Amino acid sequence: MYKVFGIHFRNWLWLYSPLALFIRIKIYPKSVTKETFFDIHNGKSIVYVLPRMSVLDTLILNKALKNFGQKKIITEAKPKRFRHCALLAIKSGSILFSNYHKDHFLSDFIKLLKNDPRAKNDKFIFVPVSIFWSRAPERNEKGFILRSLFPDDGTGNFLQKIFMLLLHRGEVNISFGKYFHTPNLEALTNNEVENSSTFDNEVDLARKMRRLFNIEFAKERTAAFGPTLYDNDKICQWILSTSSTKKFIANSDNPIKTEQQIVKYIYEIGANYNYVTIRALEKMFDFVWNKIFEGVRVRNFESIERIAKDGQILWMPCHRSHFDYLLLSYVLFKKGFVVPHIAAGINLNFWPVGSILRRGGAFFIRRSFSGNKIYAHTFSEYVNFLLQNSFPVEFFQEGGRSRIGKLLVPKMGMLNICIQSIIQRKAENTYIVPVYFGYDKVMEDDSYAKELKGAKKQKENAFQFLNGIRKVFSNYGSVDVSFGEPIRIGTVWTDYFNNLRKEMPNISFQNEILPSDLKNIPDNIDTRDPQIQGLIKNIALHVNQKINSAATASGTAILASCLLANTNQKIAFEDLQFQSVLINYLINELGKNLNWKISTSIEAENIFEFIKFYLNQFNPTHAEVEITQSHTNLASIHNFSEQLFSMGERWKLIFKEFETENNIYFLKNEDKEMNLWWYRGTIFHILTPFGLISQAITQENKQNFSFEYFEFIVNSFRKIWQDELFWDQSTSSEIITKTCLTIFTQLEFLVPNSTFTEFSVQKENPKNIEIIEFLAKTIQPECELYGIILSTAIELVKSKGVFSRDELIQKAITTHSAAYLRTVANQPPIFSKVFSQRAFESLYKAGMFTPRENQKLSLNPTVISGLTHFLNISLWSNYVTS
Repeated sequence: MYKVFGIHFRNWLWLYSPLALFIRIKIYPKSVTKETFFDIHNGKSIVYVLPRMSVLDTLILNKALKNFGQKKIITEAKPKRFRHCALLAIKSGSILFSNYHKDHFLSDFIKLLKNDPRAKNDKFIFVPVSIFWSRAPERNEKGFILRSLFPDDGTGNFLQKIFMLLLHRGEVNISFGKYFHTPNLEALTNNEVENSSTFDNEVDLARKMRRLFNIEFAKERTAAFGPTLYDNDKICQWILSTSSTKKFIANSDNPIKTEQQIVKYIYEIGANYNYVTIRALEKMFDFVWNKIFEGVRVRNFESIERIAKDGQILWMPCHRSHFDYLLLSYVLFKKGFVVPHIAAGINLNFWPVGSILRRGGAFFIRRSFSGNKIYAHTFSEYVNFLLQNSFPVEFFQEGGRSRIGKLLVPKMGMLNICIQSIIQRKAENTYIVPVYFGYDKVMEDDSYAKELKGAKKQKENAFQFLNGIRKVFSNYGSVDVSFGEPIRIGTVWTDYFNNLRKEMPNISFQNEILPSDLKNIPDNIDTRDPQIQGLIKNIALHVNQKINSAATASGTAILASCLLANTNQKIAFEDLQFQSVLINYLINELGKNLNWKISTSIEAENIFEFIKFYLNQFNPTHAEVEITQSHTNLASIHNFSEQLFSMGERWKLIFKEFETENNIYFLKNEDKEMNLWWYRGTIFHILTPFGLISQAITQENKQNFSFEYFEFIVNSFRKIWQDELFWDQSTSSEIITKTCLTIFTQLEFLVPNSTFTEFSVQKENPKNIEIIEFLAKTIQPECELYGIILSTAIELVKSKGVFSRDELIQKAITTHSAAYLRTVANQPPIFSKVFSQRAFESLYKAGMFTPRENQKLSLNPTVISGLTHFLNISLWSNYVTS
């Protein structure tokens, strides 16, 4: 069947086999392993389907199969002619002429299904395979001659592929697509009308399978290459020709000047995507990341590999560092996907960085449109162009890098533009992929600390860039790139409007709500509709929740949380070791039980055994023999501590001190305290439920607590701290509370009754209370801050009846300073200066404050009730000055 010059392809494979020594293959998706091959195929015969018959492509496929321990392909898919695997091609071609091909697929496929008994027993698996000799996306302006000589769309002949092999230094990409089971020919025949012939049914089935294979090939290519690229001249023509732009120009005061301004802005904004630059950057960052980081770990990517081929993607990461967009692009390219177009701040458009970023896919956005309607329209149309032409887009909805480690409140301008384009096109199969970056150390943490202390943000420039190059030779530990659960726009739309209907008791008003299916919305929909704006806010909130649900706690974040929860400057090695191991355990257990994707970057075995061993040392009833036996299996714990403390010493967060040969202490570096706050902020949302329950125990001087009380505390602070936590809305406060209490019960901090409704503190071991107090201190700074603001608001209402936002914030800072001077507040006043505005916004959203006339505010007593004791309001009220 597959012969070239009358010679069977197996003989050509033998002839070409020396070439395999010089070929380096990259296999996608990365999740494909030996195990997945055996699990999916489960003893069935495999038919590998190529878009075109090519001996070189088959050689590449055989090399990939060898890596997976699979049988090599030596024959075509003829009935009863193969046992393990065979080859099937949509088109057969010539060794020299790529445009010469014959379509034998229909007849070959029908013969296989009719004449091979395995087809009737569903013993075949069809696996589409795509071979990419280059990953250069097609450019619209590329000449016909160049395209003909060096095609990059898989149609090249033997000589052209050899040239591409030399050009890419022996690198070839192979992608395994979605597998298909054997189609049921008999079922199709029985379901057809009586006057249809069996032959027609067979042909229809073969055509259907060919169409499915071709769709899969197209998806694989789009995921790897992206759409056809256009230069800025073509983009200008596209934008100027849209009906919205024509209408905008016609309604302007000076149409000619407006059109010229639009063209000017397109060149200011537009990316200049260049594949050569992408490849050069890949090689550079292969070197750079190995210098900067000890490892780049990718987590939870398996769920992304499929959707990247099924629909368009908006990548929405958290923003921690300038490394973020470089890291994500690098990871995606290494995973076999096209590098997205990235919305970058205009502050990065300086020589030489701006030009490099443009070629790497960056397009630039001004920090503020400042009422510039022409710029706003041009930018919206540029983003619309990218989305309509299926370019993946990446942007940071926080607007800028987080200086506090926690997620920032979303700025919805860019998301608004994207959702409007999606709605207008009814593109319900668009996915938003949240991404979390977890750094052991961020390059900018010193500058963040200075800015938190009051220093002005330095403007990015060439000098700063050159200074940053010096830092390439520093080491920043490891970094985790964790992918959250994808958010499908069509699904979010349906859920949002179904919930909106349930909340509306008036049936006649319900008819005014938009349809719950995105496909059914009116063509002339006004995207400024309050319902649409509500949807966009819901999506923005959902993205932040999914980012936090995929958080990876770095070793530095764990260490920082422990250090800041200790009020003493000097901490014993054993205490710090236990505290860090305990937090590591709590984070992993919480993620596992809540089905969140949270994890820790440093793994250790036998953590539970170590915790029990440590606690049993202080339990007078425990046998000494059991303690000794437990301690012999905890080598990984010491390795964990060594990694953690060496990072702290390397970055001068702590200093080691020996009092005697066996007594080791660590001293906190006071100069790095604001750096610690940043790292602690990255995992604050994970530690909060444990901290709230511990704080509730320490605040109440009693032995027994009800489940309802713990749930009330967790749920109340979830509402107040919604912008601090961004917990996944699909996980109820009841489940979070129950999970934390279960973990505390397993650790024997609490003892439940038979119905799990009452809990008593386990005081048999005196160390338990000390640990609970430690966990309570992990959230103490926020409790102090929010308590001070609320107590200040109460005193202002008592004295004046109302207050303004600025008056409350300033008065709260003064109150904090007074309490700190009297050693009542543990956190310095700088904490209030930095975070009080953020805290005020959270309290306002939670309904704590009631608007009055002239932009004045008052308190909502019904919301505050029940929390005054928890936040120690009466204590802070003593320091509110008149």
